Amino acid sequence: MEVLRMEAAEEGSHIRTATIYPAAIKTELLSTITDQDAAQGAQQMYDHYEISADRVAKVVSFVIDMPADTNVSEFTVGPTDQPW
Repeated sequence: MEVLRMEAAEEGSHIRTATIYPAAIKTELLSTITDQDAAQGAQQMYDHYEISADRVAKVVSFVIDMPADTNVSEFTVGPTDQPW
């Protein structure tokens, strides 16, 4: 994403980019995992660390609300108590 931003800047289009790395966010992801062992492991992690999708939405809103001449490149969004 940063290379895209840099290329856009060189072309004068000034596209802003941001990469968002979500952690255990409450979504439909768990219902799409077909491997039972993986699904069980993910469910255990989500049961302990899951946060709501509105947390990611607030980060997206923050990025969008930046002044047009400002780019913020990366965000990792997750619960404060997850040791990663």
